Amino acid sequence: MKTLKGMALLFTALLLAPFAGIARMLAPRGVDAINTAGSYEDGYTRSAEVAIAPYLLVTFGTVPGTQVKLNTAATRPLGNAKDEAAAGTPVGVMPLIGPPRPMIGSKAIAAGVRVYGTAGGKVTDAVVSGAYLVGEALTACTGDGAEFIVSPLSPVINP
Repeated sequence: MKTLKGMALLFTALLLAPFAGIARMLAPRGVDAINTAGSYEDGYTRSAEVAIAPYLLVTFGTVPGTQVKLNTAATRPLGNAKDEAAAGTPVGVMPLIGPPRPMIGSKAIAAGVRVYGTAGGKVTDAVVSGAYLVGEALTACTGDGAEFIVSPLSPVINP
């Protein structure tokens, strides 16, 4: 009797196994899955809590596991927005590690200086207590809202 029951369970498992593979193939990936699991090699995707422009610094949103919002001088940045996103839509995030990338300055900034997160997701060279060091400028920034290249560093708070 036990052998018959075991055979029935084995037959059922073999019959249903292909459906598990199909379910995995149809499961949401990338933007749809909001990267709660999977590869973070080229960054990850989160939902924008507010409108976000490319290259601005972002931090955890109200729901930290799935949302991001613009960074401020007093919040620890997660990375840069890869692209533009309206509130409630997916946005790619590049972690603050890895290769140099564009960032947006809040004022004119010379090449070769350290940059810190500031209001609106921008960066500045002004050393302010409580602001986070986010990288070093590889090129100069011409002024507020201008794009320039920064070598990112893991964020460290300025005492």
